[in-house]
Amino acid sequence: MAFTEIEFLFFVAICAFMYRVTRFKWQFLLMASFIYYGLYDIRAFAYLLITIVTTFVGGNLVYKNKSKFLVFVVLLINFGMLSIVKFTDFTKFSLVIPLGISFYIFQSTSYVIDLYRKKYEPQKNIFKYALFVSFFPQIVQGPISRYDEISPMLYNDEANSFDFSHGLLLILYGYFKKLVIADRAAVLVGNVFSNSDYYSGLFVFVAIIFYSVQIYCDFSGGIDIARGVAYLFGIRLTENFKRPFLSTSIGDFWRRWHTTLGSWMRDYVFYPLSFTKLFAYINKKSRKVMGRRAGKFLTLTISTYVVYLIIGIWHGAGLNFIAFGFYNGTIISLSLIFERTFNKWKKTLHITKDNKVYHAFQVIRTALLVFLGRYFTRSENLHQALHLLKKTFVDMTFRYTDFGLTNKDLIVILFAVIVVMFISAFQEKEVNITEKILNKSAAFQGLFILVSVVVILYFGVFDKGYTAVDFIYRNY
Repeated sequence: MAFTEIEFLFFVAICAFMYRVTRFKWQFLLMASFIYYGLYDIRAFAYLLITIVTTFVGGNLVYKNKSKFLVFVVLLINFGMLSIVKFTDFTKFSLVIPLGISFYIFQSTSYVIDLYRKKYEPQKNIFKYALFVSFFPQIVQGPISRYDEISPMLYNDEANSFDFSHGLLLILYGYFKKLVIADRAAVLVGNVFSNSDYYSGLFVFVAIIFYSVQIYCDFSGGIDIARGVAYLFGIRLTENFKRPFLSTSIGDFWRRWHTTLGSWMRDYVFYPLSFTKLFAYINKKSRKVMGRRAGKFLTLTISTYVVYLIIGIWHGAGLNFIAFGFYNGTIISLSLIFERTFNKWKKTLHITKDNKVYHAFQVIRTALLVFLGRYFTRSENLHQALHLLKKTFVDMTFRYTDFGLTNKDLIVILFAVIVVMFISAFQEKEVNITEKILNKSAAFQGLFILVSVVVILYFGVFDKGYTAVDFIYRNY
């Protein structure tokens, strides 16, 4: 039951109504979450139950004994299972691909590590804990929640009207990004990458730009829907995207893109790795040999590469994904190493942080660097990624065939992207558009919702030639 299926909307509507009238709210949410997961494929339950049981039991034991070995065992079981899923061709063996497995494994293992750190006390009720792991709006593609942040809301018995209205607007915005923009862009991207020989380097780059738009609107649109549905139950999930295409550096981009994965990597990989005895030893020795500043950046660079290589592998098992991690790790490491030099240049050129021209340059430069990285994640393998990269810089002819989209489709994408960028610009200035709408009269809100639904349906699923595309991160 994908978010874009009519059955999902009926399921959510029934759940929202039942949640309002039942006294057993968290119990109902757990039942609904299990039903939702079971409707995908009952066989996938095995993976989910293994994660729930091992992290619940392991977490309680870890809290009592503060055992690194037990933490290691729990992580080995769950990330071992995730590795098998990631690196095995399940279609070849007619096995079911678990829905959202990496999201609930990252979420539940953070719980175990936090218990080891004594951040909070363990949950004693395995059914309440099971709801934390399996809460249905976020189990598909996140966001990755922390137990101490979401648990008070999961077990809360109240949901107010503001949450309901706010959730509805978020859901509509998510469908707008997914159905009107992402699914259209996917057609062009698929045509170019499937028949790249018919397109010159210029149009391959155009397809990469469309893919960047597609993946953002697909992923953030799905998260908006998930967050909106959670709002219907009074649960506020973490914002997972913070206007990434307004970033001024690759580091800034990753602080804005899939923020819950980034913060997970920071808290459970980067910092723990940086403060190990091994890294302390490397840091000490490298400072003696290379100098204080250079020695400091050695361990920082190693930690950065490890994090982005893991992120690359999280995206997929091929060499192109490893190259994607290496690409981002290299750019971020170089930017850290040469930060002092860049600041000197800016001082010499009298460039201040308020300089709008320089800010625009930073945003455009970052976008181009992001686009180049997308060659690795969209290509079938490393060979195709490098071939298309070379083609982009070498083949400057004006050669293309049918993109699979009409002129109307291209105009719709253009105007829809302008709407998203317009909203993003206001959000960047901390203008809460949702609150402004909710502060209007009931008649205005009703008209706004009606117009939004009509636009989404007319330019989305009811549009001639519309092709449904599954969410990119649904089976991650």
